[in-house]
Amino acid sequence: MESSAINETLLKVIENTWLSLRGLEEQVLSTRFLTPISSCNDIPENTSGEFWMLRSINGSGSLMKVYCDATLRNCSCDTSGAWMRIAHIDMTDPSHHCPDGFKTINRTEKPLRTCGRPEEFTGECVSSTFPVHGTEYSRVCGRVISYQYGSPNGFAPFLFRVSSQSIDGAYVEGILLTHGTPRQHIWSFVGALGENLSMDRNFQVANVCPCMLTNNDGYYLRNITIPPWVGNSYFCDTAKEDTNYNATLLYSDDPLWDGEGCESNSTCCEFNNPPWFCKQLPQPTTNDIELRLCKAFPIRSEDDTPFELVDIFIK
Repeated sequence: MESSAINETLLKVIENTWLSLRGLEEQVLSTRFLTPISSCNDIPENTSGEFWMLRSINGSGSLMKVYCDATLRNCSCDTSGAWMRIAHIDMTDPSHHCPDGFKTINRTEKPLRTCGRPEEFTGECVSSTFPVHGTEYSRVCGRVISYQYGSPNGFAPFLFRVSSQSIDGAYVEGILLTHGTPRQHIWSFVGALGENLSMDRNFQVANVCPCMLTNNDGYYLRNITIPPWVGNSYFCDTAKEDTNYNATLLYSDDPLWDGEGCESNSTCCEFNNPPWFCKQLPQPTTNDIELRLCKAFPIRSEDDTPFELVDIFIK
């Protein structure tokens, strides 16, 4: 081999080695601490980012990279200390992808990318689970932003469908957060039909949010039955001003559960202070958290709430 070829090969090896070392350096610098932490409570105040956490599961220790946030102030049930983020999906970021089981829905107008059910899916709920890696927690905080497609039916499935009268069924049309087996409720994000109603049918009333009705509508409020395991742990929203809907239209002007766009006679933008929820669990747990996108009438091509943003934190 000629000297020039040897030199060229050697330079290439040096260049590749330098690039590899540079990539390793960037990985190290992207992690806030080289000394492992045992929990997010170990990070300094007013910091956030990725940290190495030492976990001991089934008697063996392992290192994993986690995102801790001691700056999060949207979680009203606990504003002290640091939270551990277990889910962050932002489909406005091209580098983010839908979780397993969901389909990426691409559009040429806003929203450009959302996560929804696969076209071949015929069940009631599409599901994905976010692991907590054995971390014990008693509080869950987060947000989900979706868009209304067609005419989601609020709490009506729980009232009218036997298969929807358990926490395992599609008891609302929207996004459901649970943990454990059997499932235990964390939060429900409910999609509803519309705000300005013609009160002529009880079924239509059951399709709307309780916060869209006033105390003067007592008769109709009695026809909206909230599942007992849900209680007050829910957001309910609609993207429409009336109940005249287009079954094939995505209503993109007013995202769901963002705390904005409510009619003047609606209290849905104030109820539980969306977009951030914060839930104190009855007792600590190490259960992974499941997200389900549900609709009660799977054979219909409407009543959907594909999501654009998911953030879930635990403490």
